Amino acid sequence: MGGTDVRLTPPSAGPYLWGVRVALCSLVLLLALATSVRAADYFVKNGGSDAADGLSLATAWATLNHAAGVVNPGDVVHVEDGSYQGFYLDRSGTGAQPITFVADGSNVQITADNGTTPDGINVEGADHVVIDGFIVNDRTRAGIRVAVASFVTVRNCHTGHNGHWGIFSGHAYDFTIENNEAYGSIVEHGIYVSNSGDRPIIRGNLVHDNHANGIHMNGDASEENPGEDGLISNAVVERNVIYGNGAGGGSGINCDGVTDSVIQNNLLYDNSASGISLYKIDGATGSTNNVVVNNTIVTGLSNDASVGRWCVNINTGSTGNRVVNNILYNYHSWHGVIAIDVSSRPGFTSDYNSVMSRFSTDGGNTVMDLASWQALGYDTYSFLATPSDLFLAPGSDFHLSQTSPAIDAGMSVGAPNEDLEQAPRPVGGGFDVGAYERQLLHCGDGNVDPGEQCGEPGLSCADPCTHCAGCTCVQSTPVCGDALVCGSEQCEAEADCAAGQVCEACACVNPPVCTSGITIAKPGLTMHATPFSLRTKGQAIVPKPWQGVDPLANGVRVVVDAPDGPGGIDVTIPGGAAVNDVGWFVNASGTRWTYRDGAGTQGGITKVVVRDRSSHVDGLLAWSVTGKSAATATLLDPSAVRSTMVLGAASECASLTWNPPGGVRPRCTGTAAKLACH
Repeated sequence: MGGTDVRLTPPSAGPYLWGVRVALCSLVLLLALATSVRAADYFVKNGGSDAADGLSLATAWATLNHAAGVVNPGDVVHVEDGSYQGFYLDRSGTGAQPITFVADGSNVQITADNGTTPDGINVEGADHVVIDGFIVNDRTRAGIRVAVASFVTVRNCHTGHNGHWGIFSGHAYDFTIENNEAYGSIVEHGIYVSNSGDRPIIRGNLVHDNHANGIHMNGDASEENPGEDGLISNAVVERNVIYGNGAGGGSGINCDGVTDSVIQNNLLYDNSASGISLYKIDGATGSTNNVVVNNTIVTGLSNDASVGRWCVNINTGSTGNRVVNNILYNYHSWHGVIAIDVSSRPGFTSDYNSVMSRFSTDGGNTVMDLASWQALGYDTYSFLATPSDLFLAPGSDFHLSQTSPAIDAGMSVGAPNEDLEQAPRPVGGGFDVGAYERQLLHCGDGNVDPGEQCGEPGLSCADPCTHCAGCTCVQSTPVCGDALVCGSEQCEAEADCAAGQVCEACACVNPPVCTSGITIAKPGLTMHATPFSLRTKGQAIVPKPWQGVDPLANGVRVVVDAPDGPGGIDVTIPGGAAVNDVGWFVNASGTRWTYRDGAGTQGGITKVVVRDRSSHVDGLLAWSVTGKSAATATLLDPSAVRSTMVLGAASECASLTWNPPGGVRPRCTGTAAKLACH
């Protein structure tokens, strides 16, 4: 049920060689970050040459691994139809300029493992990457694997008959898996998200005929994952069609240590074991405070009453969960729709579901009817119905029939505003129960009928942030850059923001102090609010010739801020030789500048040390800053912290946006009293 989690170990080598490799990799990264590279479109095709420049089809590269070794932020690798060895990518894009590998045709096949891991495509130690449109079948372990990464998207891919998993992730944060097909995994699951990877989005996938779970999420609190919380939080699992899984056991959607997440608008049918399971085996806690809303779950097989566990399983301390607006039916001879154990009942709510009269409060060991279940305070407004009552064609078409009792029978609180097919909710007198909302019958016939808002002569949507779907005006998905401020967008241009803020990715943010593209390496930051104290350090390569790097003459600027909101510090330490032990001191070789001010008259900063380490790497500067005062400082939210050091001219600066708590290092943790980033 838990599967096999990712385990990361260094290559086979002695400690000294491993340390040298790490140092060399860090040095190469620093040099790369110090150089601004213009984004490019590259091409890969069968018959190409890795000795070519890759900038056109005529000069295309031959291998994906070559492309993966040279791409930079903003680069797009276009892959032509053909068969290829997979690739291993450990280079990162940025939020504004991701690295993209896209199949330009419909038949781009990965027919060999990548050569480094036993997977087709492997993205590891890389952020802001898009993998789009590949066919990855019959690989040794995973079709596509993403590990120790953040903001990676895998979409429009087909992963079939792979050894363990179709799509797998470990220690991957903000991972989006959308519009893929994952089927026929031989040992385990179609889609597997593991190792405390928070905020995954699993959307619009077709997941079928996998040996174990269709979709499995596992927080994994094992000792081999120190520094992580053992939970997957804030997941969104929506609009997936999941069938034919679980011959070897498992669930259509399996959640081990999954918290504060939403599972909505999914269709699950013909699965041999369970529907949706919320529990704890490997996770740090049970799966708590989740919402299971507007799903259609028909468990088991219509021609075999011995197959099928429970539509919804909740156990092992999985408290605070909410199950509403779902269609639940089970073909098993006595298993039913909801099984919960006593440890998971605190905070549990369930209502407005289409059910059958089989429930359990002891984890499925015994069964009670609907009346006994309702006497416990559950499913007061739920109703009994069979597939023939509900669907257009039970077993093959799960849209609601014209007379379905699920029509308008749901509750509005927490219900999604669209259905599995992204058609609008509600239509008619209320929200329908299940994954599909029955749409207006006469939409598009040229006549204006009751309930129609658009799509007929004389009807249109007045709000530019809506569109017409099924003769109803529904909110459009916000598109950054379309000049319309919609949904959660704060801006489309800087004029939309308050004075002093800039528009970045359609959010109004505090402008960054440093835009050089140079990233702080070996960073550290600790701040206390009362009394104020600060320790921060870092290093960076600032390309020579230096324009203003001379702390004695020009001073330095130390900034700790966030894209949004108050807090942090912004202190400029002026130049000037020390007078009465306050100011800058320089060593005899002119390679170390030290600022001292025991009173902390400049924003509480008491000591700054800047070292010129060009003897190691040309242009390399290292620094440490210490501050202390009796004042109280406002600390930043640890989920959004930026550190900046300006060492000379405005362009001679380095900055770092820290990852949030639970993210991969460099990351921040903290409270209103203390901020710690490493």
